[in-house]
Amino acid sequence: MIRTMQNTQWKWCYRSLFLAAIFSVVCIYAFNYIDGFSGGYAIAFVSFFLAVSAIAVAALFFNRARVMDFILNSTHLLAHWTYSPDVAMQSAKREYADYQERNRAMFLVIGGMLVFFALVMMIFAGEGGFITGIFLLAVTVFLFIVSRVAPRIALRYALSSPREAYIAENGIIYEGAVYPFQSFLMRMNGASFQERTEKKPAVLIFSFIQSVGLSIRSPFDIEIPVPQGEEEKARKIEQIQNMFSPIDHD
Repeated sequence: MIRTMQNTQWKWCYRSLFLAAIFSVVCIYAFNYIDGFSGGYAIAFVSFFLAVSAIAVAALFFNRARVMDFILNSTHLLAHWTYSPDVAMQSAKREYADYQERNRAMFLVIGGMLVFFALVMMIFAGEGGFITGIFLLAVTVFLFIVSRVAPRIALRYALSSPREAYIAENGIIYEGAVYPFQSFLMRMNGASFQERTEKKPAVLIFSFIQSVGLSIRSPFDIEIPVPQGEEEKARKIEQIQNMFSPIDHD
């Protein structure tokens, strides 16, 4: 199989590890060399939180990178489809809208927790708590900006990516992004085939469940257009995936 797509997941994995190292150094420095009640505890706490988050993100990208390497080098794909520019653009815009909704949900959970702890610190922890609260609110504003900008970057990336879809037994690659069927934060929950309509091409829909909190799960779908003449193959893929990934009705 000719490999026409590059695995960019490794790059993001290494960048996340680099950020984790920076935040770890900041945390250690703040805890040991900055007076705690003059902002040291606030900086140490937030940098520790960001370091742990960066490590989790690196682990996520590591898993995606391995799955993407496997799919791109596989000689036994379930399907490999290419698309016209018009079909790719329409699909990217649909994914953009879904991505915005997922980011909004994640920000409401994480941002809400940060604002709550910021208010508690500002009200009950005196001057040092006030500084900590301001710092947490600043992080919340930063996360809000990221939640708005990230979908636009993803859309731009999707439009510039190879117009291809790879479907394997352990994951899919679509619009340059990889979606493992099983990872520590996400799993595929079922597949369904949707027939062609006047306004929409036939699509193979992969339903995922993503963890956004300790007990909070956010569902989302990846809709892969099915080229004309490939409908029967899409139905077989639907059957295969549902045999191993029963739909969760919780």
